[in-house]
Amino acid sequence: MLNMKKNILFLSLILLLSIASGSCKRISNKNETKEVILASFTVLADIISNVAKDDFIVRSITKPGVEVHGYQPTPSDLVNASSAFVFIDNGFGFELWAEKFVSNLKVKRITVAEDLDPIFISEDFYKGKPNPHAWISPKRGILYVDILVDSLSELRPSKRTLFEENGKIYKNKLSKIDKEFSLFINNLNKDRRYLVSCEGAFSYLTNDYGLEEVYLWPVNAESQITPKRMARTISLVKEKNVPSVFCESTVSNESQMVVANETGANFGGNLFVDSLSEDSGPASSYLKMLEHNLELIKKGLF
Repeated sequence: MLNMKKNILFLSLILLLSIASGSCKRISNKNETKEVILASFTVLADIISNVAKDDFIVRSITKPGVEVHGYQPTPSDLVNASSAFVFIDNGFGFELWAEKFVSNLKVKRITVAEDLDPIFISEDFYKGKPNPHAWISPKRGILYVDILVDSLSELRPSKRTLFEENGKIYKNKLSKIDKEFSLFINNLNKDRRYLVSCEGAFSYLTNDYGLEEVYLWPVNAESQITPKRMARTISLVKEKNVPSVFCESTVSNESQMVVANETGANFGGNLFVDSLSEDSGPASSYLKMLEHNLELIKKGLF
């Protein structure tokens, strides 16, 4: 009797394993039929995922928490990219490695910045070059969705309705964030509308919502912090009585802590710019990133 029970249990386990194996194969086969869209960085990949949804596999070259500007693609990145039908990058000089990377691939390419109006960097080595961080503003995020819907529809016309419907749903979520932040700024005293950050990555946000941008270094130039710029920032924070200063998640906040200590301003926290956080972090999606950033800014400036 005991042997019979053992045999029944053994056969049951084999049956369950067979079912699970078959299910995995079906899932694997289903994914193998999906086309791959390759994005240059995690923020862009998440926006694309909300337009393409489950009909495509969307991958990012860079991983969460990685600094994107000076990223060096690996041989495994090229191998993974070989299965994609399109590579989508931001442009405006954000991915310094993109041109060389794409030259080794036989894929279509979409560069979002080709359909965006730039805001130009006003000083130092990068003066006259476009600031690449347009997605930091919810208003520009909506434009990203429109550009991706149109561009992907041109490559895959049969999916146009899908892209448009997904894009509409996603834009409604972005519009809600936009309206809530606009309302906050409209009710904020004008003498408190200063956003002081480490990197000059918030030009689109400050331009779109009527804030004054102050930063310690321009785009991708942490090593270029000068005594003059540090003194200028400290002086402005004191003069304008700026309540809080911020930094970015992928760089050291040490210099901004000096500003906070010298002026008595609060350190308002690290804002996410070039990369999403891990799934367990506060900015695991583009929507969560915007909500996290804007909530910190609201708390810091109010």
